Amino acid sequence: MPNHIQLKNFPGRGLEVNLFAVIPERFFSVLASPLKQDYAAILFRIYDQYQLTTFGMERDVVIDLIVDYIEQKDGFFEQALADEIWEESLDTPAGPRERAAFILRKLEATGWVVSEVYSNYVQYISLPDYAIKILDVLDKIRRHRQVEYQGYVYATYTLLHSEEADRQGNLALEKAYEQTEQLINGLKSLNHNIKRYIERVLAEKEPREILKIHFQDYMEEIIDRSYHRLKTSDNVSRYRPKIIARLNQWYNDAAWVDRTAGLEVQRERFPDLPTARQEIYRRIDYIRQAYIGLDDLLDEIDRRNARYANASFQQLKYILNSSKDVEGQLMEILKFLAGLRAQEGMRPDDLLPEELGRLFSLFTQGFLDRESLYTGREAARQHQPREVQELEEIDPERRRERLRSFRQQLERRMTREKINAWVMEKLAGRKEICARELGIEDVEEFIKLIYATAYGRSRQVGYRVHRDGRPRVSAAGGRFEFRDLRFERK
Repeated sequence: MPNHIQLKNFPGRGLEVNLFAVIPERFFSVLASPLKQDYAAILFRIYDQYQLTTFGMERDVVIDLIVDYIEQKDGFFEQALADEIWEESLDTPAGPRERAAFILRKLEATGWVVSEVYSNYVQYISLPDYAIKILDVLDKIRRHRQVEYQGYVYATYTLLHSEEADRQGNLALEKAYEQTEQLINGLKSLNHNIKRYIERVLAEKEPREILKIHFQDYMEEIIDRSYHRLKTSDNVSRYRPKIIARLNQWYNDAAWVDRTAGLEVQRERFPDLPTARQEIYRRIDYIRQAYIGLDDLLDEIDRRNARYANASFQQLKYILNSSKDVEGQLMEILKFLAGLRAQEGMRPDDLLPEELGRLFSLFTQGFLDRESLYTGREAARQHQPREVQELEEIDPERRRERLRSFRQQLERRMTREKINAWVMEKLAGRKEICARELGIEDVEEFIKLIYATAYGRSRQVGYRVHRDGRPRVSAAGGRFEFRDLRFERK
């Protein structure tokens, strides 16, 4: 591959260059070697330590990190490392520091680390910018670090509505665009992860593994860390209306767009105003369309989550089904045929043996015809309204009786005002009164006690109820039993 730089200018995206003009060609070789897991572990150790430093790490410190890792490994690793050293350098270093030095030289030769001698004549090891970015991504993958969706939405909202957004609109829009990209990519990753779990469940043959995937792996990685937050605390629709409103305001404000385009040209991000103006409109439109179409992506995540739950249930049901009904017998036949195909090395698209093929007449139906088993929907029937009949006159006596019954119902309603007046009447100037002193003798009085207890927390009543540690008492000759609550005047 020629090691030359191919520059392409994309508005707002910087210069695009040949990838391996930035990253060395042998960069990924250490992650493709037989000792890739060990090289990755060593790189993560260097990366974690490098984040704690300001300029770099002394070479001896890095050697000590690698030596510590080597001493924790077993003899198999030592032998594999010795074989690799012999193949590449025809040398057999005996001590762990010599082997650690070989590993460090290899990481330096492949471009993962660089060495530099400072003015104090001490050799320092540092990570190039591209190695830091790649290790950061790999570190997030290995730690299963989940996306905080609400953080992206909140950051976008804050950027668009900050006081500096009008003065530095170009920076606010640029960062809001980046946050929106990360939000959409995070939701797409969540959707893909659910699909990956569906494939894992369908590939499993052991009920124990299916239950482990469903109740442990899927619950921890998808439901608890992502899906539940997406539907509760990380609800992405909380700030959406205000975000879209601000974007519409900017989109329709030609003066703001021209001023922002001028700032971009001053930063030398774009060669002229028309190009900068076009990119600003593109970013606004991207963010706006992303939030407008967010429901479609969220609905797809909901559907895929439902498909996963159904797939895990059906797969478990398929494996455990040992009944003797028609469904169970068909399951046994299908399992036998699947095992037969596996034993004979048949591919999925191979036909069954002729004597077995006659037992089935299954095919894919791709269209509907008159012989189809599908029952179509019936056309909506035209509503035929009935003729309105003239209302009959109601007997005056019956009307009065109904009104009297309605008034009695209103009088029997246990409103907050009635209950408050009842309790205050029982208090009769006292500071407090216990429930046993209320004179509960009939069902209506007992119901009033229940309502008085329920309304005790309301701010619109003149009393409060104390419940803790109160004994149980009875009233009306044992007909009613209740806790001896204490009613205190506010």
